[in-house]
Amino acid sequence: MLLLIVTLFFSLNADAQNLGANVNTDGDEYINALLSDGSRIYFTRRQGDDKVFFSVVKDGNCQLAQPVDFGWTHDIRMGAVSFSTDMKTVYFVGIEYPGGFGRGDIYKSELIDNKWGDPINLDLPVNSATMESQPCISANGKELYFVRDTKNYKSNIYYSRRLADGRWDKPSAVTAANTRFGEMAPFLHPDGRTLFFASEGHDGMGGYDIFVCRRLLNGTWSEPVNLGAPVNTEKNEISFVVSADGKKCYVSSDRDGGFGGYDIYVFDYEDINIPEIADTTHFVMRNIQFEFDSAVIDTIASGPELDSLAYYMTENPNIRIEISGYTDNTGDSAHNKTLSVERAEAVKNAMIERGIEADRMEANGYGENRPLVPNINEKNKGINRRVEVRVIY
Repeated sequence: MLLLIVTLFFSLNADAQNLGANVNTDGDEYINALLSDGSRIYFTRRQGDDKVFFSVVKDGNCQLAQPVDFGWTHDIRMGAVSFSTDMKTVYFVGIEYPGGFGRGDIYKSELIDNKWGDPINLDLPVNSATMESQPCISANGKELYFVRDTKNYKSNIYYSRRLADGRWDKPSAVTAANTRFGEMAPFLHPDGRTLFFASEGHDGMGGYDIFVCRRLLNGTWSEPVNLGAPVNTEKNEISFVVSADGKKCYVSSDRDGGFGGYDIYVFDYEDINIPEIADTTHFVMRNIQFEFDSAVIDTIASGPELDSLAYYMTENPNIRIEISGYTDNTGDSAHNKTLSVERAEAVKNAMIERGIEADRMEANGYGENRPLVPNINEKNKGINRRVEVRVIY
């Protein structure tokens, strides 16, 4: 069971500052990424075609934007760039590239000897016969968020996890964010848990608005919350980026008073309404998957939940936890007790692999004891086969 506590902070008097003519034009400018120190912004400009630009931020002001020279952009369309933390890999959408799977695919390029390499298609299963676009790579490089077109000509948000061999696993939908309408422009905060995105399907102020949700300790996502004014207006806001130091945020909007089309605006991050979402201190980790009658963790299915717990432990270095394993009542009670202990130990070891000190965790198994529901059918038995975490202060 999770307890969700949301506190909203509205600041209707905060100003939205247009970045000015050094960045914005009568075309469309879409904010994509920032350098980690906030000294440079990257954006896509659409004036008949899509091109990537950058602008140096000096004394709080954006200097005249210049096109990014990737060495191969003169004859092929690209946009929506996202850089790895070390700025040595760029992910982007390539439109109608030869050999692609659909009209738009996600590609990457690597910086080697100060030269960007040729685009590399991320291949199946990230790309498909439909269009994939607007990638966002996580700060740790292990997750890739992107947009995939749907059958109703809208788009939804998906993510894929990097496998040990460098390939990407089958994408999963971010179901809390997606609606039957359109979602776009996912941006995962450097904390790895806070996801910003644009949607026209949730309760909004008009057109597309920017929303935020948080990944909880059990791996699920909280209900999206509208950021409200001054980020959102009665017009459209479709991309949102936060600086790594948490001081500034940027949004692209077609609100009144700009240079035309979508312009980029900047805010003080502290002036916008960001929900604070906290988990209870006792919860069931529903997305920890084991092989049948085994203590071997399915690392692909369980990875996001384990990562979330490790992040929580890292951010709260003074707490300790008990990891408890449980089974249903099928089979021998002694075997079930042993299996539950081994599964709890497996989760503890997964945390140790993620840098959490062993003495901050207790691993216990309770077998078929303490069922949440009667073991009368397979559905109930599935509920009782679980791992729980309890915070010990």
